[in-house]
Amino acid sequence: MEGAVMASNRFRAVAISLAVAIAPLSAGQVLAQANQAPAPAPATEPSPQALQSAIAGAAAAAAAQPGFAALSPAAKLAAIQAAVAAALAATGASPAAIGQALVAAVASGVVNAGVAVQVAAAVAPQVAASVAQAPAVQAALAQNSQSATVTTTAATTPGGAPSVLVSLQSTASTSTGGEAATGGAGGTTTTTTPAPFDPCAGVSAAYCG
Repeated sequence: MEGAVMASNRFRAVAISLAVAIAPLSAGQVLAQANQAPAPAPATEPSPQALQSAIAGAAAAAAAQPGFAALSPAAKLAAIQAAVAAALAATGASPAAIGQALVAAVASGVVNAGVAVQVAAAVAPQVAASVAQAPAVQAALAQNSQSATVTTTAATTPGGAPSVLVSLQSTASTSTGGEAATGGAGGTTTTTTPAPFDPCAGVSAAYCG
């Protein structure tokens, strides 16, 4: 009986010693976890050059798909828009940077002005209206007898951005007038009719040639 009591006492002593040894270790682990290094900062904003390369590369890749040339204007618009929107979203650029990049791409003839507005509405709806109203975009639309209207709705996207609708239109003008057509004194009549929206209008890049 006495041996059993002594064995029990020795067991308690060992258990207490283990508890004392483990307690500081556990506290140290908790402190280490509390003092972990902060998460890495977000990647820096892509450069304007990188964004231009992303836009041009995506548009060219879309146009390089088999059968692209035979697509309707609406189908070409959808293909280019989807490719460019996905490429810009993958860069992680801010809406403001995306808007500036799209305007620059229109000014340099990389993408059609209407395509730029559609892409902005898809990936950076906050700046879609400003892209549509940018002087370079307005000039390109007017030059190609096209228009782009952005309407902000009461809804929001899952990310909290405003939901916008884009309406693209294109017109074709036909002039008639008999003598006027041959340099005579007669008057001319200009008839404007709706036309399919050409996503390659105003684009100087080879993929749309």
